[in-house]
Amino acid sequence: MSELLNEIGAILSYNEYTEKQVITMMNYLIQEGNATNPMEFITEIAKKSEKYEGTLMTMAQALRQEGRQEGIQEGIQKGKAESARTIARQLLANGVDRAIVKMSTGLSDAEMNALMGRVNSAKN
Repeated sequence: MSELLNEIGAILSYNEYTEKQVITMMNYLIQEGNATNPMEFITEIAKKSEKYEGTLMTMAQALRQEGRQEGIQEGIQKGKAESARTIARQLLANGVDRAIVKMSTGLSDAEMNALMGRVNSAKN
């Protein structure tokens, strides 16, 4: 989509659009386009458009914040999964029945099999 930056900048320079129309157009481009970094794409367009720079920069900041929130959620999920594996490993090592460990931690059969292999290796 970077090849469209100059054309979009030229279109916006006509100053014939409302902020709402510009936001709608940018949202469409982000959703349907192939921009690898939507925030950077919007920022570059903002640099080329004085009239809509503030609106576009606000969009870019919103995208940045959304990315942060997604990263935080991903980190939380990874942390929960690792905690479940750690607890399961400890329970299995202490002889708790596999079915109880699986039900309590929500781990899959594949994850349980992997943990069982580690627990058995540690015992030997």
